[in-house]
Amino acid sequence: KKSNERRPRIFVSIPSYRDPECQWTLKDLFDKAAHPECIFIGVCWQVHATQDAHCFEHIPKGRTQQIRTIVLDHSEAKGPCYARALAQRLWRGEEFYLQIDSHMRFVEHWDAKLLSMLASCKNRSDKPIITTYPPDYEPPGRIPTSAKPSILCAKKFDSAGRFRIAARSLQQKPNEPLPSFFWAAGFAFSRAEVIREVPYDVGLVDVFFGEEASMAVRLWTSGWDFFCPTSPAIFHLWSRAHRPTFRELKQDPRVEKAAYARIDFVLGRRKTPPEGMSEAVGLGTARTLAAFQNHTGIDFNRRTITATAMRGGTGEGMLEEDQVQALLKLVAGLS
Repeated sequence: KKSNERRPRIFVSIPSYRDPECQWTLKDLFDKAAHPECIFIGVCWQVHATQDAHCFEHIPKGRTQQIRTIVLDHSEAKGPCYARALAQRLWRGEEFYLQIDSHMRFVEHWDAKLLSMLASCKNRSDKPIITTYPPDYEPPGRIPTSAKPSILCAKKFDSAGRFRIAARSLQQKPNEPLPSFFWAAGFAFSRAEVIREVPYDVGLVDVFFGEEASMAVRLWTSGWDFFCPTSPAIFHLWSRAHRPTFRELKQDPRVEKAAYARIDFVLGRRKTPPEGMSEAVGLGTARTLAAFQNHTGIDFNRRTITATAMRGGTGEGMLEEDQVQALLKLVAGLS
C-alpha cells in the first residue's frame, strides 16, 4: 500500500453477559488479526459487581485504547438485542463492521480473509453481508481444522410461532461467497454504513429468539444482501454451560410481549406499529416484505416454508448431507 493510503478499520461489536470467555475472545481478535492496529472493539459488559472479577483477568492490556466499553450492572441487563443496540453506539466511523458474540475464536488473519470475501461480492451486490452460524470450538481455544463452510437455512416455526434458522454444511468450499437467504446475529460482516442504515432496535427488550428474522427483513428491504463465507473464519462456543444468561433475572412477560409486537410488525403479522416504535427500526424502502417472502420462500403469516428455503437456496448436491443421502440410496439399492 502507498503510505498515504490508510488500511481499512474494523469495528467489532460484542454483547457480554457475565461471560468469562469474552476476555479470551478479545485477546484472540487481536492475536489472530493480520492488522490488529486496525481493530476497534465495542463491548457492552453486563456484570455482577462482586462475582465477576474473573471475567476481566486477561483483557489485552496493550490494546485498551482500542476497546470501548459500556458497563451495566447485570441486574440492568435487558437481553442481547438491547446490549447489541448499546454496543453499536460505540462505533466511531470505522469503515467495516463485524457483529459477533462474546464467546468466539478466530483463524489466523481473519480480518484479511473477511475483507477479501466481502470484496469478492461487489460484482453481485452493492451492500453485501457475510453471515452464518459459525462452527463450534472447544475451550480454551481448540478450533476444528476440517470444518466446512456453512449456509443459513430455514428450520421451522417454533411453538411460539417464531421463525428459526440453522446452519447446514456445504459439500465443497465455494470459490466465492454464495448468496444466502438469511442473517445471523452472532456473525455478520459488512461495511459499517449498516449501523446507520439499519440500527439495532433498542426496544427489543428481553428478546433472545426472533430478532434474526426481523433484522433479515429490515436489512434486505434496505438493499443489503446476504452471503455465506467461503471458509470458516470465526468459531462459536455453542454450549452455555460456562456462563449464566440474562434469563437468571426475573423478567416481566408484558415487556417481552411488547418487544415481540415490534418484531411482528416488521414481519407483517400486525397492521400497526406498537406505540413508540420509530420508523428507523422498521422496514426499508429499497425492496418490500412481500418480495423478501417471495425471494426466500417464507410466509410469516401462514408460517409456511418451502423446500428451497429449507436448503437455504442451494441446489441439489451442494450440501454435505446430500452426499450422505446419495450414499444411503446407493446402499439401499444394493440390498
